[in-house]
Amino acid sequence: MSFASALAGPAAGLALALTAVPAAPAAAQEESPCAPYEIVAAALNERYHEAPVARMLSDRGFVIEILASADGTTATVLGIQAGGTACVLATGSAFALVDPAAAPAPGTGA
Repeated sequence: MSFASALAGPAAGLALALTAVPAAPAAAQEESPCAPYEIVAAALNERYHEAPVARMLSDRGFVIEILASADGTTATVLGIQAGGTACVLATGSAFALVDPAAAPAPGTGA
């Protein structure tokens, strides 16, 4: 995925926040767009009305945060480094919380 395509969809609102990011070599363009968490979260809230709905500590030592709009129309997954830099890992739509007790285990066919 190129840097430009990573900014498509819900991450497009980050374009203004990331204008200070210099052009990078082709290999670096495969990376996710990153900026200070406060800037990323504010841009997602302002443009898509997304707010944090879930967090976890990854086994690699950074925080994974899911932000979603109240109606689930848009959602963004961020990776947040210890220094406060947030990188967009994924964007999507049709977000819904799942009740683990009520949902069948993946692969069980239930």
